Amino acid sequence: MVQTISRSLVSVTQVVPHWVRLLIRLSIAAVVAKPALSKFLTHESSVAFFSRIGIPFPNAMVVIAGTIQITAVVMLVLGISEDLAALSLVPVMLVAIAYVGPDWKNLAVIGGSLAIIVLRTGADSPSSPLGLRRG
Repeated sequence: MVQTISRSLVSVTQVVPHWVRLLIRLSIAAVVAKPALSKFLTHESSVAFFSRIGIPFPNAMVVIAGTIQITAVVMLVLGISEDLAALSLVPVMLVAIAYVGPDWKNLAVIGGSLAIIVLRTGADSPSSPLGLRRG
C-alpha cells in the first residue's frame, strides 16, 4: 500500500507542470509577505493584537512568527528548500486559525504548503529554479 501511494505521488509530480508549482510558491509568498513585514514595521500594534486575542508572550511571539514568515517568503521566492519553507508556515497558520479563526488566507497558505510538500518542489527536485541540490 505504501508503495502504491508513493508511485501515485511520483506520477502526480511528473504530470504537474513546473509553472503550476512556481505559481503555488509565489502565491503563498505573496499572501504571507505583507503580514510578515507588518509584524516588524508595526511591531507595537502587532504585539497589542496578539495580546488582545490571547496569544501568550505576545512580544516574543510577534518576532518569532514574523521571522518564520519572512524567512519562508524569501526561501519560496528564491526556490531554496521550499519543502522546509512550506512546512514552517503550517504551524503559524494553525495558530492563526486557532486564535482568530479560519479565513481564505490561512487556509490557502496551508493548502498551498501541503501541495508544495506533496509535489516535492524543494531544492532537491528537478523543478528548483536555482538548480540547488542537497547532499
